[in-house]
Amino acid sequence: MKILFACLLLITSNISIAQQKSKTHNYNSIETAQWILPNSDGVSSSMQTYKGSKALVIKKTFNNYKFGTVAYPKLLNFTDGEIELDMASSNGNEYLGLAFRIQDAHHYQTLYFRPASTGTINAIQYMPEKKKDFNWWDYEADKYQAKATLPATNWFHVKAVVKGNELKVYVNHEATPSMVYKNLDPDLKQGSVGYWFGNSLSCAYKNLTVKTY
Repeated sequence: MKILFACLLLITSNISIAQQKSKTHNYNSIETAQWILPNSDGVSSSMQTYKGSKALVIKKTFNNYKFGTVAYPKLLNFTDGEIELDMASSNGNEYLGLAFRIQDAHHYQTLYFRPASTGTINAIQYMPEKKKDFNWWDYEADKYQAKATLPATNWFHVKAVVKGNELKVYVNHEATPSMVYKNLDPDLKQGSVGYWFGNSLSCAYKNLTVKTY
């Protein structure tokens, strides 16, 4: 009986420790002083209303297929966990997503979406960024991409589960992941989490929630 009690006590203790380590960070509202935001060289970001919702809208005034930038909270340190957010493209033919384990403006891992490629293997793409230019052309193989059904300009929800070298991607609350990738870049192990904006004119982002393990 004493052994059984001790085992139950140990299990309860381990569960309690795991719960204490897990923490949820809510970024529904953005305190600009606590974020790194892109606002220079033809790129701007500000809180606006998009399709009836308050959101961070990122815009740029030029076309550059090598362009990619991130907006993220300064003090978040993420290794493994769950990332959820909503995003929308202004015209459907844009590149938008999330970034995780962000070390700086040119070192992070990204998961981005192409609404214009809905229903094809080009709808979702994973890649690590470790150069000044966003070198997506090095990651065009099918293993970096996945199919998904995405709206052209309406909001869609994304949940990304990151654990070790594995990434699972769920779109619009579906029970089955749209993408499972098991070879995350080992050089980018931890950092912040935020919004990713690619070669687009205008995209909107909201409801970022990050659960760290």
